[in-house]
Amino acid sequence: MEFPFTINNLFKEKIVKLKYDLLPNGFRGERRDMIDCASKISQILDDMGRASAIAQGLNKPITSGERLRNSEHLVYLLIDPEGKGTVVGLLKVGSKNLYVYDHTGAHHEVKPLCVLDFYVHESKQRMGLGKILYEHMLKEANVLPQDLAIDKPSENFLAFLFKYYGLEHIIPQSNNYVVFDGFFADRPVMNGSAKVQSDHVKDTFDGIPPTVGRHSAFKPVSTMGAILQNVSVNPYQNDGTVPRIAPDIIRPVMKLK
Repeated sequence: MEFPFTINNLFKEKIVKLKYDLLPNGFRGERRDMIDCASKISQILDDMGRASAIAQGLNKPITSGERLRNSEHLVYLLIDPEGKGTVVGLLKVGSKNLYVYDHTGAHHEVKPLCVLDFYVHESKQRMGLGKILYEHMLKEANVLPQDLAIDKPSENFLAFLFKYYGLEHIIPQSNNYVVFDGFFADRPVMNGSAKVQSDHVKDTFDGIPPTVGRHSAFKPVSTMGAILQNVSVNPYQNDGTVPRIAPDIIRPVMKLK
C-alpha cells in the first residue's frame, strides 16, 4: 500500500514493531518530528486496518492508530523498500485474559499472546510474505504457533496456519477465539482450572461444536470438502476435534497469504 509520503523516511527496517507511542524503535528527533512521525504512522495503521477489515468482511476495522495508542498491543508492519517504500503487511498481537476449555472440557483462565489482526496486501499475497512477518513475531515473542490464541480467524488465516504450521485440530470454544492442540501443553493457568462442565460445554464435546471464530472454527476444513464434492459433511470427530484434510484439498480453493 502506497502513501502520500516516503515510507523509507519513517522506517529503516523491513519489519517494524510499533507500540502505543506510534514511533518506530530507536526514533530520534525533536518534539515536532515526533508528532509528525506519529501522525503519519497513525494514517498507515488506519488505512491498513481498513483494508484488513474489508478483506475479512468486517463491519469496522480492528486496527487503527487510535486503538493502538490506547492499548498495550503491538503491531508489526512489513515494509517493501522499493522506490519510496510501501507497507505490504500488518500483524497485531496482544495478551488477553481468556476463559477457555481444553479437549476434556476443563475450564481454564489463561492470559496468552493473541493474534488480533493479520493482513497482507492483495498485490503481495502468495509470495510467502505473510510467513516472513508471522515468523518474525513468533521469534521475537519466543512462542510456538500453537501457543497463540487467534481472535476471529478468517478462513484464509486458518488455511495459512494449516499450510505452514500444520495446525488443524481446533479445540472448540464458546467465545470468538480459536486455539489448537498443544495450546495447553506446559501452560501455567491463572487461578487454577475448573473441572466442572456446563451443559453447553458437555454438548460441545458430545459432538455439537459451538460457533467460534469469524466464520465458525470448523468451517474452513469442512467447507473445502463440501465445495469440491458438493456434499454436506460433519467435520467433527467424536472427540470434538477436526479431522485432517489434505493440503491439496485446501490450496486450490483458498487464497493463502
